[in-house]
Amino acid sequence: MSGTASRDAMDAYDCIAQDFKAARRRAWPSIKEIGNCAGMTVLDLGAGAGRNAVALAEADAALVVAADISIGMLKGLVSEGRHLDKIMPVLCDAMALPFREGAFDAAVCIAMIHHVAGRENRRRALRETQTVVKEGGIVLVTAWARLQGRFAKQLPSMLLARGRGGECGDAAIPWGNKATRFYHLYTKGELASDLAEAGFKLERVHGERIRAKFLAENWVAVGRKG
Repeated sequence: MSGTASRDAMDAYDCIAQDFKAARRRAWPSIKEIGNCAGMTVLDLGAGAGRNAVALAEADAALVVAADISIGMLKGLVSEGRHLDKIMPVLCDAMALPFREGAFDAAVCIAMIHHVAGRENRRRALRETQTVVKEGGIVLVTAWARLQGRFAKQLPSMLLARGRGGECGDAAIPWGNKATRFYHLYTKGELASDLAEAGFKLERVHGERIRAKFLAENWVAVGRKG
């Protein structure tokens, strides 16, 4: 992200950091789709308070770089104090990653890309990720799905977002009365297209249900560089 979009995301998550950390303690189920990460250097982009970074460290990754735009979220990771011998927190913008080309064996981007406003900005963040992953490296990206029951009331607004200067699928989702977060809710084909445009060879994209009985709540995409 950049400019106003970056500032808005940072401010929102700094505001809710403590509440978010308390409410979101389990690693995302699809983190397992990265496969065996033993001995690997892994980028956790949009790491937040580190729940997925901890899971990667416990799966024997050699080093997990936990990157996030919110200092409040990263402070939550540090205060937890788990596996800090393997986890390195880094404050940065997903659209301008401060890492050398090919620095990582793998990257995970769990529930982050949908916070980036503008398709070209989202694709830029994915291209940045592709650059810092080595040849043959794997990437795991998840994003909220557009057509799900809990957002049925927001669907008309999402469909009309283009008329307000945004994109179909854009939504403002509140966290209680503390903050409102920007989301771009994805279609399956859109996520696949964005990974391909960023230079990843797509291996699979599928829906994931956490609480819903029928419609996918998230799209999960796995790709490789080269």
